[in-house]
Amino acid sequence: MTLSEFRRVRTRIQPYIRSTPVVPCDIPNLFLKLENLQYTHSFKIRGAFAKMLDVVEHNDRRTILTVSAGNHGQAVARAASTFKLPCTVVVPSSTPNAKVEAIRNYGIDLRIEGANYDEAEAWTLKLAENTQEYVFVSPYNDALVVLGQGTLAFEILEQCPDVETIVLSIGGGGLAAGVAAAAKQIRPSIRIIGIQAEVSAAIYYSLKAGHIVTIPDVPSIADGIQGNIDLHTMTFEWIQKYVDEVVLVSEKSIKSSILHLLHQEKLLTEGSAAICYAAATEGSIPLNGPAVAIISGGNIDLHL
Repeated sequence: MTLSEFRRVRTRIQPYIRSTPVVPCDIPNLFLKLENLQYTHSFKIRGAFAKMLDVVEHNDRRTILTVSAGNHGQAVARAASTFKLPCTVVVPSSTPNAKVEAIRNYGIDLRIEGANYDEAEAWTLKLAENTQEYVFVSPYNDALVVLGQGTLAFEILEQCPDVETIVLSIGGGGLAAGVAAAAKQIRPSIRIIGIQAEVSAAIYYSLKAGHIVTIPDVPSIADGIQGNIDLHTMTFEWIQKYVDEVVLVSEKSIKSSILHLLHQEKLLTEGSAAICYAAATEGSIPLNGPAVAIISGGNIDLHL
């Protein structure tokens, strides 16, 4: 994943995304990159269009197939509908209603399979074996998707030139791998800190083991980064290489941060976004110099 590849993808997807702002918050030296203001209210739109533009370029008319905890599915649905491509999105029954309805609104084929993300992914990967009918778009285990997510690094470094640390949540690792690989190639001294929920930290324990491990799939308020990852995902190697540290945050702290960001900062965030702010409040992030936390999404059921 060279800088020229990141730049090429950035140029291609630019007409289809927003350049979201970086703003200061009430914690000294902490700035927030507001991807909750992105189209589909999540950074996932970047990777989805990176992949879909490649499909269009190759005139591939097979059905787009993906599995998602919600945000990636919404992004792929938007990208596929933009180019009038047939599309099937699979989500587990645990997906928040806000995300399910947002996906359904794009008029694609929505399927609810499995009680959790792990079960939904297993079901979808089985279907994806029919390569004559489907183009599978992984939420994280796809080079173009990762390159698309990595375009965030350019915006952060342009908007906050003196940033010393980038803080981001980790689920499957597409965001972490892309942003870290791009940022470290531009500025090797920058620190990349990944955040996971204590109750669902597959990457954290995999890094400690030196290989990908499977953990119990325990529900988290940070549903967007909950669950296990493909045992052969390309993102793990890049995270090992480029991410400096992964820290864990409690459910209580994530919930508290969702409320704080809503009431004090007037930002509607989901758990997998507020977790970065939570890490700062817990003191897990060094804030001796400017740090940018990626507020990755804002798709949360309002009743929560």
